[in-house]
Amino acid sequence: MLTSSRTALTAFALIAVLAMAPVAPEAANVLFLISGILGFGFLVRSGVAAIRRPVVWMPLLALLLIAIAYVIGSGSVDGLIGLAYFAPVIGIYPLVAAGEEPGFEAVDLAGVLGLAGVAGAALMAAVEVMETGTSRAGNSVANPIHFADVALIVGFLACAGMLRPAGRWRYVYLLAPVLASVAVVLSGSRGPMVAIAIMGLVAGLVAVGTRLVSLKWAGIALVIVAVFCVIGAVAGVQQLSGVQRVLIDISEVMRVGIPTDESTSIRLQMQLGGWRAFLEAPVFGQGPLDFVSVANGLAEVPFGEAPHLHSDPADFAASAGIIGMVAYLLLLLAPLIEVLRLPRGVERARLLVLASALVVGYFVMGLTNAMFGIWNVTTGYAAICLVIGLLATSVRRAPRVEGV
Repeated sequence: MLTSSRTALTAFALIAVLAMAPVAPEAANVLFLISGILGFGFLVRSGVAAIRRPVVWMPLLALLLIAIAYVIGSGSVDGLIGLAYFAPVIGIYPLVAAGEEPGFEAVDLAGVLGLAGVAGAALMAAVEVMETGTSRAGNSVANPIHFADVALIVGFLACAGMLRPAGRWRYVYLLAPVLASVAVVLSGSRGPMVAIAIMGLVAGLVAVGTRLVSLKWAGIALVIVAVFCVIGAVAGVQQLSGVQRVLIDISEVMRVGIPTDESTSIRLQMQLGGWRAFLEAPVFGQGPLDFVSVANGLAEVPFGEAPHLHSDPADFAASAGIIGMVAYLLLLLAPLIEVLRLPRGVERARLLVLASALVVGYFVMGLTNAMFGIWNVTTGYAAICLVIGLLATSVRRAPRVEGV
């Protein structure tokens, strides 16, 4: 598998973003960045071929657009400072290129590392809850929301192991999203909890739509999920903080049309201020240094100092305008376009299920909290692109299996 120093570097990066990120995100960020920087030294041989791939050129084009918007929006080259928030994205290019070397296969490696990482996250969350009685596990690792975001991303990335052509052991990787769900629920984070349900739904719909799974088996899966939900209700899972907060939100939405807690009220003011900041500078935005303060001044009720607007669409629109929103779409769609360019077949369909769930999940989590611009979760995006890119390479090399 590790046929050279190039492939060893890619494997090292996978260890960082899959095995380490759920339990030691700051260390994982640093190691991934180091891997990416070192990887640029190997681009002489494979850089031209790799840059043609959507999972590479789309993020790079997005960064270029963001740089242009930031400089013009802030009226100074100081706006380029904002690119530092996206530093992990730079590592995608050299590491995907390094993984194209013959003999390197990422299917089992990504599956095993991801399963180990998310198992560690679930264990740490359980221990933290038992020892401290906290309702928001994850503080010992990072912000509980970011902890849950990363665990969920890695939990689904571990399903890469399901892309093995045969063998019953591949189904063990289905434990990874379950373990991720444990970490998310114990974190008490509402956004990732909603994302779990939506990611599962998207994965199921794409699997049925590509005929990987029949309607019969999809129905059986829904029944199994329903049974587990009933068991959870009987066991009192609804008493956990995250579940309680989601149930309260659902109740409030049905009663008055929107959640009414203080956190939601503040975030709504952030989004209102962000929208008004966008309208004041719709093309290039307010720049990365001032957009939050501008949004704060334009909100109906000032929300005070904050590092971001708790929403990816609001952050991109307010800081970089329409140019930023185009960049946002390029970033989000890159993994999907990478998969859609593969030749039709069973392997492509399986990878499409995974990529669709991850892209939609990342988008959903970004609606209520910043995902791009915070290294812990921006590294998670880089992990999605890297793993999808490596798996796409494996699909291209594998003998085609017709039927989808």
